[in-house]
Amino acid sequence: MQPLLRSALKYFGLFLLLYGAMTAISLVPSVGAAFNAAYRQPTEPILKSLLSKAYLQLKTEVGKPDVLRVEYASKEQVQRQMAEAKQSGQANARIVGRDNLISFYNLFLSFWLFLVALILLSPISWKEKALGIVVGSLLFYLYTVLKVYLAMLVIFNQPDIAIYQTGDFWLKIGRSILYFMTLGTNVLVVLLLWALAAFRRGNWREVLKVGAGR
Repeated sequence: MQPLLRSALKYFGLFLLLYGAMTAISLVPSVGAAFNAAYRQPTEPILKSLLSKAYLQLKTEVGKPDVLRVEYASKEQVQRQMAEAKQSGQANARIVGRDNLISFYNLFLSFWLFLVALILLSPISWKEKALGIVVGSLLFYLYTVLKVYLAMLVIFNQPDIAIYQTGDFWLKIGRSILYFMTLGTNVLVVLLLWALAAFRRGNWREVLKVGAGR
């Protein structure tokens, strides 16, 4: 049992070193900003398509790459304000919008680094690692986009905003799903994606046998 424990502790120690190093690099402002921009670029058009009744933009706070700012306004309200401005002879309409702040690290980056570190240290070929990272990253990304979509849909249904009037049944389902998409669920999703990438051929049994035989 002791060799088995030593083998497990070795992998755990290597994981902590790798994950800690990648996290430290991601906290460099320029690196964090690059990740933030890479996440926002595909996500904004997806959300615009899913939430077509709203004018919506994804931005970041200056000097705070760990933050995603969702700026939004009702298309109906904006069009009404533009029409009123045109009728009154104003060249420009004053558009009143709102925003919502999301922690980019808690939403995506810290958990994505967690997934990458797990896969890189898994006893599988580099080809399998590359495939696992690509597919796992895509699936985790889509999971986080769903989370943002549901959060914004709930906000858009608030009476004082009322961009959407989703039926009670579907809104309750959306809120229920969002309720379970906690930080703990993020960890479980990452572990599931890791298991799908690394536990296909009994590689871990071979590693543990080697560790036990030493």
